[in-house]
Amino acid sequence: MISYPETEQFRQAINKITRNTRRREEDRDKVLPVLKFIGTVKLHGSNAAIGYHKDSGHWLQSRNNVLTPQKDNAGFATYMEPLADQLFNDYVLPASATIREKYEQGQKIIIYGEWCGGNIQKNVAIVGLPKMFVIFKIKIRDETIVVTEKEGEDETENEELLKNSIWLDPKEWTSIKWHDKLIYNIFDFPIYEIEIDFESPKLSQNKLIEITQEVERQCPVGKYFNQTGIGEGIVWTEWAQTHGSLTFKVKGEEHSVSKVKTLAPVDTEKLESIKEFIEYACTENRMCQGLDYLREQQLTIEMKNVGTFIKWLVNDIIKEEKDTMNASNIDEKDVSRAVPNKAKPWFQQQLI
Repeated sequence: MISYPETEQFRQAINKITRNTRRREEDRDKVLPVLKFIGTVKLHGSNAAIGYHKDSGHWLQSRNNVLTPQKDNAGFATYMEPLADQLFNDYVLPASATIREKYEQGQKIIIYGEWCGGNIQKNVAIVGLPKMFVIFKIKIRDETIVVTEKEGEDETENEELLKNSIWLDPKEWTSIKWHDKLIYNIFDFPIYEIEIDFESPKLSQNKLIEITQEVERQCPVGKYFNQTGIGEGIVWTEWAQTHGSLTFKVKGEEHSVSKVKTLAPVDTEKLESIKEFIEYACTENRMCQGLDYLREQQLTIEMKNVGTFIKWLVNDIIKEEKDTMNASNIDEKDVSRAVPNKAKPWFQQQLI
């Protein structure tokens, strides 16, 4: 399987652009770019994908596992298994010359989307709708190319530059949909645009907040289906220069997994103590995501699995808040010791 990469925060996208633009000593004073981003609605469901390979056929996956109808996640494999080949042959291949060419060459095609609706998540407009798969990105991976990571280079940051995979331009996949089978395209719904000057990113902050709050008040995808209710936020992707590899999310307050002082913060939070950091990072929303992880792993919500829950939670906090930890002079060991004090009692309250 080829997992979908984590989507970062605005502040992390700013840091990434700054590092990549000024990586070499002679570029230390180089002007940061102005980039145009396309915003799509962030759906609150479960990350899923269908992969295709000419020789080995198709496979289904969640964020962390290959799925089968026998080992499923929220019914995705059971629903998609009988549809996957027809989707590819009748809707995907005719839509994109690039996919046809790369598939024939033996490269892998991975169609990522959100498996959402039904009872997959709570507290969003699309809850209670029929479960649907909404395509939001397509990757082409050539695994015949051997990738070697250069010393000091962040592979996750430079995956597209390493040339063994590309994100397919949306112009080649916005028409891929099969509404009769509840397969939609994120471009079926409203999209947004913003130009960000990375020399002065704060100038874009208010617009990012305004659009996020608008989506949170009324989810545009819910509205499409005549459902009233809140949305989760927006995912912003830059295509012209970084070809889809530069992306960040802005969640509304209801779904944020950290207690930020403002949405879309430009600067990294600096916290005074481990207690303050745990209050900031170990939120109920993040702990709820930990329960989703247990379900994805086919694990029940009971005390024998609390260790797996806490391990995931600690790793997620360290992964997503490493910059905050560094700015606050907080060590990973401190986080590992402090998280269980808040997370274990909360977990006990969720037992059914």
